[in-house]
Amino acid sequence: MPPSDLLFLGLTAAAALLGCHLRGRAARRRLQELLKEFAGHEGRVVITGAGTGIGKELAHLLSQHPSISVLLGCQHEIERQEGRTRVLPLELLDLDSVQRFAVEAHRFLREGKDGLRMLINNAGFKEKEITVRTKYGVSRTWQVNFLGPFLLTEILARLRETEGPSLPASVINVASGHESESSLDEALLDALAGERETTSHEYADSKRALLLWTSVRSQSLALKGNLFAHAVSPGKVNTRFGCEDIPWWLWVWSAPARMLMFRTVSEGALSIAAAGLRKHATSKFGQYFREEELSEDLVIWRMPEKRVSVQLVRWASQVTSLNARMGGRPLDIGGRSLSVTDLVNQSSGEDFLLLAGLP
Repeated sequence: MPPSDLLFLGLTAAAALLGCHLRGRAARRRLQELLKEFAGHEGRVVITGAGTGIGKELAHLLSQHPSISVLLGCQHEIERQEGRTRVLPLELLDLDSVQRFAVEAHRFLREGKDGLRMLINNAGFKEKEITVRTKYGVSRTWQVNFLGPFLLTEILARLRETEGPSLPASVINVASGHESESSLDEALLDALAGERETTSHEYADSKRALLLWTSVRSQSLALKGNLFAHAVSPGKVNTRFGCEDIPWWLWVWSAPARMLMFRTVSEGALSIAAAGLRKHATSKFGQYFREEELSEDLVIWRMPEKRVSVQLVRWASQVTSLNARMGGRPLDIGGRSLSVTDLVNQSSGEDFLLLAGLP
């Protein structure tokens, strides 16, 4: 290769590295500014999938703030305490493990002084083809990406409702732009329920399921559990997620291109955390962000898909044995959804219930 080409490649790599460093530093600074504004006296954040990638970066950046305590759910980990960070084992392929973690998360969020309360459903999984089904009859992709977060959040909401008033908390479901490739419909849900072959877009389908569940359940979660659910797509982030099979030498060789094309892991972490670090994070519900920008109100824009959304929630409740785990009480998914998701300007809880069409 001519020296001029080597020089060009070297300069390109240096520029990519510098740009990556500057963008990452700006994202970390912005996150600390948001935490300073919204952490309160004692903020508490629960993060799943915190062992690698964006989840690991989130845990690191949040724990740097002196007012934030963090509870991490990690696969293949033992329980331990490291300063203000507590690590608990969480195996999303085992729904009993999810239930145990939900109980601990509830206790963690309920304790402490006033301040930020947030659950980040970050854990994700992507397999190229279905090689094995879990004992619940679904693929690992579906269970980690949807059934696990579904059960964790729904149990948390039930516990908060049962034990009475608690500080408002936000739930951030990490979605993906790939959800636009999904073919999730009633026929696919029937195939899932029958443990039949579905589609080759399981990752996209499971991520779209997160949005549909949020669209149809966020109102009830807010009213009954004081739990405000949102979703966010952090964009294309430079992590190994979904790229584990790429040889190490190719991964290293492609680093400059990835630095130019993808967001840094700090920028991805900022996008996710920022969804819960907003003025109305615990007064509005069902909002969907792409990176840091509000993309849609899921309650309104996913209304045409309410039929499949309700079927999805019923299927998930059955597969996870949610009602049996929580004393046999079914979910409230039959009511009419609000077209306006702002709780701030309601004069009283009674007025809000009347507006919602609830008894």
